[in-house]
Amino acid sequence: MISATDFERGMVIKVSGEPYLILDHQFVKPGKGAAFVRATLKHIKSGKVLEKTFKSQEKFEELELNYKKGTYLYSDRQNSVFLQEDNKRVSLPLQLTQDKIVYLKEKSEVQLVYLEDELIDVKIPIKVKLKVIEAPPGVKGNTVSGAMKQVKLETGLIINVPIFIEEGDEIIINTETGEYVERA
Repeated sequence: MISATDFERGMVIKVSGEPYLILDHQFVKPGKGAAFVRATLKHIKSGKVLEKTFKSQEKFEELELNYKKGTYLYSDRQNSVFLQEDNKRVSLPLQLTQDKIVYLKEKSEVQLVYLEDELIDVKIPIKVKLKVIEAPPGVKGNTVSGAMKQVKLETGLIINVPIFIEEGDEIIINTETGEYVERA
């Protein structure tokens, strides 16, 4: 059991019998009254985010997440399908993975996140290499400040890149920010 003052970002706790991921927390000691902790929590299964305030002495059960290597196979209209190390196929609802699969090609390596033997999430690499399949020509001229253009990548994702990037180039993308990092 941990108290609210021991919260750390990324920790998973049980609140009212439900698993929540701590996205952010702040210890508050007002001039008058008892100290408390204000936390931003994300429900593990539904993805719903909420702000909650806890007394500093409140106790919570910390839950352990397990990670297994996996491979992204494909997505249909309802699910994203992954292959575990033991060649067993598992799937997650598309609403939980749609913001991540835009960075994944077929057969991309991922980490499957389990809570008590139940698949709850997928963790993708921070940087991925993708090929540009559509790029308008770079227009020379007013390029004093880093000129950008939109390109389409092999996964269907559209991002802004510098004008020197051309069709067929492989580029590295930061999956946390969704931004161009460098040419591969």
